[in-house]
Amino acid sequence: MVVVKKNTMSHLQKGIIMFGIVSLLLFNTNAAFASAEDSNQADNKTLQSVLSAIKFTGGISTGYFYASNPGEDTADDAFLISNLLVEISSADETLPVGFVGAFGQTSTPSLLGTPEKNEDFDIEYASLTLKPITDVSLEMGLLMPNSGFENTYTFNNKNVILGAIASQQPYNAYGARIGYDVNDISLWGGYYKGRLDDEEYNSPDYAWEIGLCGSIAENDFSIYNYHIDGQRNLFGAVIERTIKDVDLALNIDYWTWDSQMESLYGSKSSIGGAFYICPNFGDFSIPVRIEYIDQDESEIYIESADTKHIFSATVSPTWHFNENTYIRAEAAYIKADGAFADEEGISKDNRINLALELGFLF
Repeated sequence: MVVVKKNTMSHLQKGIIMFGIVSLLLFNTNAAFASAEDSNQADNKTLQSVLSAIKFTGGISTGYFYASNPGEDTADDAFLISNLLVEISSADETLPVGFVGAFGQTSTPSLLGTPEKNEDFDIEYASLTLKPITDVSLEMGLLMPNSGFENTYTFNNKNVILGAIASQQPYNAYGARIGYDVNDISLWGGYYKGRLDDEEYNSPDYAWEIGLCGSIAENDFSIYNYHIDGQRNLFGAVIERTIKDVDLALNIDYWTWDSQMESLYGSKSSIGGAFYICPNFGDFSIPVRIEYIDQDESEIYIESADTKHIFSATVSPTWHFNENTYIRAEAAYIKADGAFADEEGISKDNRINLALELGFLF
């Protein structure tokens, strides 16, 4: 009896203990689930708050590119991812501190280049902007220049391939820029010490830019001066206007060699202009670009003393399926004495560029 009683008490104790453990586990499990749910809700609210403060933009474009007279042992065509860019920026522009950053790559050649793949996937530009007082801003980081009509990332342009004028305009650089807005006019000044493309202008020690932009009598304009230390200096202007369903723009650039460089060339300066006209017919448009450059013997655009003048004409019929998606074709003719060569190395005076591109913007 005693043994049986002891065994009975032992089972009873075990039952009570097991019941307590299970109850405790169930209580802790419910608490854990509640805690996890609360945590997830908190995390979701934090994520939503962060995402609401960030704006995402960018795009991707792909296409087929062809350039006649590409040069000796150089391919004349290629399928390319012409642009890939993802940009994040601060959504609230009223805050005293803002940011923008973008990563990706671009392979779109200029009219003076040939189709070539670029597989360098990198930060393209990134900066913080401080607005210490009203109408004043300070940007610092890897900045895009405020010069020229065309954009490096060509899905933002009317034409597929970068123009001859735009091919020599400054590229993204590391530095700082201060801006001041007054009466619908913006003034800026920037100072740079490094460049995203180390080969651009043979990596000068520093560069600076000044300029202003605004709108007068329905004409948008910008005037800029970009100085590359010890190498060359750019004065330029852009004017834009829309008349009914026709977009118009004119970009004029005047380059001069620095005093340290001018003795190396037959002439000191080059001047060129690009005229843009784009009639719009609903979802269909026909952008046209006409360029003329007088570089004399400065060799600023093409490294040949024989190439004194450059002429180009480009037409790019474009169909927008919607505001985000497009398809466009392009044909361009470039005339420049002795500037090109066929695949056997024989000198040629002209080139034909063809392109077909699909693009998606977001």
